[in-house]
Amino acid sequence: MDFKKWCVWTCRLAVAGMFLGNIMTGSAVAADKFPAKPIKIYYGYKAGGSCHTSLQPLAKSLEAILGQPIVLVEQSGASATIAGGVVVKAKPDGYTLGVIKSTTITTAPLELKLPYSPADDLLHLYAYAGPASGFAVKADAPWKTWKEYVEYAKANPGKVAWTATGSTGTEYLLMQHIGKLEGIQWNGVPASGGSEAMKLVLGGQVSGYAASGSHVPQIASGNARELVDFGATSPYLGVPTLQELGYDGLVIKGEPYIIVAPKGLPEDIKATLVAALDQATQSPEYLNIVERLDMKPVNLHGEPLEKMLSEGSVLVKMLLESAGKI
Repeated sequence: MDFKKWCVWTCRLAVAGMFLGNIMTGSAVAADKFPAKPIKIYYGYKAGGSCHTSLQPLAKSLEAILGQPIVLVEQSGASATIAGGVVVKAKPDGYTLGVIKSTTITTAPLELKLPYSPADDLLHLYAYAGPASGFAVKADAPWKTWKEYVEYAKANPGKVAWTATGSTGTEYLLMQHIGKLEGIQWNGVPASGGSEAMKLVLGGQVSGYAASGSHVPQIASGNARELVDFGATSPYLGVPTLQELGYDGLVIKGEPYIIVAPKGLPEDIKATLVAALDQATQSPEYLNIVERLDMKPVNLHGEPLEKMLSEGSVLVKMLLESAGKI
């Protein structure tokens, strides 16, 4: 090849190299921009319950903040461990998230045989709010107080049935423990979600619901009422807490819904999602729903969230020991 041809080919290669470099640089910039496509959130509870109802306005706010659609996908069952399982298997790129509850981490692994550990195999990204909990009955139920309900159950051994979401939740275990303390033979009927549990109560199939949030709208609409509250205080006038009735130590201090991600999520994507969630949890639409459901805002991530999970396991451990499960 003569010198002139060599110069032409050298120039062409240089131009091609510059063009390819620009393409690669542009691709790298595009790859670094998160999010660049819709994000799916798999929620572990039935649509219509407190999880789904509070998640909808949160997702809508996230869409506005992140500039991408948030697609909510119901994957209910097994105390949200099915939804968690979907997330465990997903690529850690921020486009697949899940919503579980703190009890999915602290309780479910002790009750269910799982192919993964919700505590170790999931990134606990953000705890946003926890549902209220208490024992609800139909508005026209014959029992006006918790004491009357307990006395009725004692007088009718084996004939009283109540429901709770799943058989591994704190509310279900709490009722089992109270039955043991009071010497009551009653039957717990696990429901797949809060909306189904309320249907069982309102339809008369069970006498009451050891509830986790889904009872609040029914109380507000006059279809149900609460006999006792499982929290530290009751939002309803004249309704006592378990602690006030002498059940020492039986206080559910808050079991929030937690957004989880696959382990290995890059730190920059994690920071983007946490910042967006911090902002979304301040939106008026979300706060209105949280207030309407009498949920307790949490807004924790990182070390404070892990500390809360550790402290919350104390009551769960006691209830599981009482039930003979550990």
